[in-house]
Amino acid sequence: MVTIKDIAKKVGVAPSTVSRVIQDNSSISEETKVRVRQAMEELGYVPNVAARNLVRGLTNAVGVIFPPTEYGERTSSPFFMQILSSINQEAINNQYTVAIATGRSPEQLLENTKLMYGQKRVDGFILLYANNNDPVREYLRKQKIPYVVIGTPNDFENETTYVDNDNQLLGKNAVDALVERGHERIMLVVESMDNSWVQDRYYGYIRGMRHYGLDTFETIVLDRKEPMTILAFQESIRNYRPTALIVVDDILSLRVIQLLQMSNVLVPDDISVISFNNSIYAKLIHPYITTFDIHVEELGRVALKRLTEEVKGETQMRHVKVIIPHSLKNRESVKTKTKGLNRGDR
Repeated sequence: MVTIKDIAKKVGVAPSTVSRVIQDNSSISEETKVRVRQAMEELGYVPNVAARNLVRGLTNAVGVIFPPTEYGERTSSPFFMQILSSINQEAINNQYTVAIATGRSPEQLLENTKLMYGQKRVDGFILLYANNNDPVREYLRKQKIPYVVIGTPNDFENETTYVDNDNQLLGKNAVDALVERGHERIMLVVESMDNSWVQDRYYGYIRGMRHYGLDTFETIVLDRKEPMTILAFQESIRNYRPTALIVVDDILSLRVIQLLQMSNVLVPDDISVISFNNSIYAKLIHPYITTFDIHVEELGRVALKRLTEEVKGETQMRHVKVIIPHSLKNRESVKTKTKGLNRGDR
């Protein structure tokens, strides 16, 4: 088994120098680092990460906290699976492992989080939600445990590192894209207004409509747990005669398209639909959904990177906001509206 002493002998340096190269210590010249690393590769030396972390008091593991199931988030949705995969891949790239914390209620999730950290199973956490008055985030903040939020919290923003898209800009850009295609009667469809990212997209919708001097409409809430909201949705379509709908995510867009078809309203011939996330659902059935790619992989990658930097003390700027840009994927669900009568007036 190759040891640090073997590397030191081959390079002609002290074992302590090899140790500092392994730690990437800035006191060692780049020339020496190159020579030591080359010798390590030639001799097949593998650093004992466990021993090194034991000295530093680290585990090289991070906890990923899913939202409490009672919050109503679809934790089986492509977003959560995709971002977990991204975090896991970035963790592998950095020789970290990932542990998952779940719970039915915030209180149960808090107990699981305390247990994971108290047993020294993780060095810090990534939260996949940003709800207000969250006891888990309050515990992490008060205990000064490293954590990163994916999403934008509305409390203690200056004491939190978070990674997110600009959801207000996403809402406005959805309006921009539809107006460019000739649409003016545009409505927003959501499943719930409880989440901050949904609220931000709503504010962006309002901002965009006002920018173009267009009338705004009451938001359509299509809650899968409330069958009566289907009737309200159909009534809103009949009464307001929109030519385009902004739907808050791809999964809900599929349901919207199916409900419209049940009412003999075709997408995009009668109503255009634009959505968000660019998940696998966007190309599940025709018409393929025009949607904004929020680059979930980058959200996960940057969150893991920021967390490991804080754990290792490699960043001088704690509590920062990182915005991941978005891009539009034009597909089949948006049609250019020709000037003339609105749908339902003919």
